[in-house]
Amino acid sequence: MDLLLVPHSSGSNLQALYHRALQSSEELYILSAYLTEWDTSVKLGRQCKSFAFIVGKDFGITRKVACEKVINWLPKARRAQFLVAELFDGFHPKAMFWREPDGSFHALVGSSNLSKAAFATNHEVNGYSKLSGDTFASARAWILEIRKSCVILNQSWLDGYREAVQRRKPGTSNKRSQQAPNRVFNLRLPPRNAISLQGSWLDFRRSQMLVFEQNKKELQTHFKTASRARQWPDERNEAFYYELRRLWDFGDGSRFQANGWERQGKNSDFRELSRSLIRVIEADAQDRDEVVMTEIDRLTTLKVSTRKSVFTEMLCQFFPDAYHLDNEPVSAWLRATGCKSPHGASAGYKYLEAAYLLRAALSNARNTKGGYPVENLGVRDSVIWHEMWRSRA
Repeated sequence: MDLLLVPHSSGSNLQALYHRALQSSEELYILSAYLTEWDTSVKLGRQCKSFAFIVGKDFGITRKVACEKVINWLPKARRAQFLVAELFDGFHPKAMFWREPDGSFHALVGSSNLSKAAFATNHEVNGYSKLSGDTFASARAWILEIRKSCVILNQSWLDGYREAVQRRKPGTSNKRSQQAPNRVFNLRLPPRNAISLQGSWLDFRRSQMLVFEQNKKELQTHFKTASRARQWPDERNEAFYYELRRLWDFGDGSRFQANGWERQGKNSDFRELSRSLIRVIEADAQDRDEVVMTEIDRLTTLKVSTRKSVFTEMLCQFFPDAYHLDNEPVSAWLRATGCKSPHGASAGYKYLEAAYLLRAALSNARNTKGGYPVENLGVRDSVIWHEMWRSRA
């Protein structure tokens, strides 16, 4: 391991390593306890395939203007990977992990935050080292776990975030108030005692998911076969539709949704839907969110009519810990969080934004005293359906 000590001649080396990671990496993860500045002069390399930038919010130290610089600096397709540790009190890592095109793995960890002072005038200690593939994989898994308690850091989050007041008195150093900001979004789920009254609803949803699990392998083969088809005449599309209903809809009853998709969805382009779903299934875990966003946007552009009714339920069924069914009860819950998507946000961005909020809400509920009797977003969907039904009764 190399030690980089600031302020000394190693300060320039420290900044050079940051720039190298941004410009040259194919996989890059940045974690900063707080963000007070951001240098926009160095661009994120186009070759970067996997990316996440997570900042903390403890004590209101993170500055809005720095976050806005990052949002504007990031390519539009990367803005959904700029995250804030919404549920964490005590998020203090200051680290970068990256993989370069030659397959080498690297880490830079230490006391420096991403500010000009960290590279010049502060007294900082940082360590740089190459990593083994196994060590890098462990760091990646740790970051993926952290993401479950994060939300996308966008203008809606900034509008609700309270910075600490900075006060400067003559003859004293700059001080910040020590009041930690509240969580920005309302991530409330129905309380545990309300959930206990829904036992039959939850059990039925779990039984649906078990049926799907039994048919999952055959369903995946069905989608993969369609995704590889070169010719896709109407009669083949219709045959796919009826086989899909046999495996997912008819008889055993694994489908979450009420009746309705069949009429409008029968003439959907199931080959393109299958291509998108297989790309998601075959994506690496660290890249899957981005693939989901990209494919929803692609299906929207192609006007595939089942991109919500079928595609998002398949996401939820295949990956119930990560994705949700896009339906009206979920939309109503999202509106209640106070989160508003950026102007002009794509359908894929909005879906991923919702997924982060739902993951964080479930993680928060499960970490409360006594736990929470909901294990994933598929079961949670039943809870929200029941809440909407009860409120309208």
